[in-house]
Amino acid sequence: MWGQKAIPPQLTVHDIAARLAQEAEQQCRPSPVLDHCAPREMLTEVQAHTVMQTHRACERWLCPRKASAWNLLVQAGRIVPRPANGSM
Repeated sequence: MWGQKAIPPQLTVHDIAARLAQEAEQQCRPSPVLDHCAPREMLTEVQAHTVMQTHRACERWLCPRKASAWNLLVQAGRIVPRPANGSM
């Protein structure tokens, strides 16, 4: 009615975490809400692909979860790394 304030939409923990992750990515920073620890169990290819997407802003050598996903996808032939010397 008149004079009543609109009730803001209810945010879930997932909504807040997703927004924090998105803001960090836009600023090229690792997400403060993603789990960066090495996985306890072997990832599947689908999980590894998802990790690579959600950890885009992470450096492989600083994020054990992204490193695990990268290594699995390299072993599976889904990623072909460039030679260390830069030659093609």
